[in-house]
Amino acid sequence: MEKLKNIEFIRVFLITAIVFLHMFINRVCNLCHIYPDISIYQTIKSAIAHSNNSVEGFFIVAGFFLVYTFKSHLSLKNFILKKYIRLSPAILFSMGLCAIGWLLGAMHIKLIPNLLTVFLLNHFGINIAVGQNPILWYTSTLFAGLLLYFCIIKYLPVKIKYWTIAILAISGYIILEILQHGSFANPLVNYHHVFNIGFLRTVGGIGLGCLIGYLYKNVLSKYNQPLKNMWLKWFFTLLEVGFMAFVVWWCMCIHKSINNIVIVLCFGILLILFLFKKGYLSQITDSDIWVKLGRYQYSIYVVHYVIIRILGLKVWKHCPNFVAVHPILPIIINLIVILLVGILTYHMVELPCAKFLTNKLIRKEN
Repeated sequence: MEKLKNIEFIRVFLITAIVFLHMFINRVCNLCHIYPDISIYQTIKSAIAHSNNSVEGFFIVAGFFLVYTFKSHLSLKNFILKKYIRLSPAILFSMGLCAIGWLLGAMHIKLIPNLLTVFLLNHFGINIAVGQNPILWYTSTLFAGLLLYFCIIKYLPVKIKYWTIAILAISGYIILEILQHGSFANPLVNYHHVFNIGFLRTVGGIGLGCLIGYLYKNVLSKYNQPLKNMWLKWFFTLLEVGFMAFVVWWCMCIHKSINNIVIVLCFGILLILFLFKKGYLSQITDSDIWVKLGRYQYSIYVVHYVIIRILGLKVWKHCPNFVAVHPILPIIINLIVILLVGILTYHMVELPCAKFLTNKLIRKEN
């Protein structure tokens, strides 16, 4: 299957926005909380206030790739096994890091929630438990959402499949609008013991991504010839730059809150434009470097919160003079350590475990 390199560029941006969010969200381990008088920390905190919506981009991209890579012969059992093999080893490693954080006094031990997190059950439709690495609500709800849409794609007749996906996606966002007026905050909250905010985001995002996947497979992939009309090429370039700038502005710049369904729609259009690949931006970003960097994004996501917490409470909190004199260095060091641990996790845990477990557990299907 052809690698969509410019989509990897988008995913690299999304993981960067999420890492900055968790570095500067108002938690006891973060620099903006430990040192409220350092202005640059407060500025970054205000700028990235809406970066949590980067997760919507990951949901939409996940839905797209579910359709783009779908194999009709894949059984439900093997699909579930593949997702466990893909997601759980890195999570288990992150729990090892949490144990180190507990020994250092930076975290509380949560054995049962941690086990549920490893088995992707902590946030399976509703929030059941919150482990030591709370941002892993995403991996569990992602697993649940992909499983739901896999069953729809595999088992429903074509005539009703598209309508079912569209209705689910629209319903997810409508319920979010009703419950929280378009806000995607509080992903751990369960309303009426049934409607979970994180899962509604998943249903909406993956559903939208699936629809874009079918649009690409059935329509866009047939128009892969380069444009000869330069005016039209520049028109698509302006669209790409405009929507990319909007997504960057939304996630990484200071602005007043707007209904978050707007960013979902704009990101969906941006994804379509990058798949259509008629403008200069989508072509310039169609580079192997993003594929190489993109392979680390999941490992970085899984470990970065634990690294931030340990460094914040056990290092930066006890170095007030150093931080006051060099406020930028803790940010750089945090990012370097997160990147290095993410790369280590990929090469030492994620990749070898995937190869070993796939050979042991997955039976080849014709």
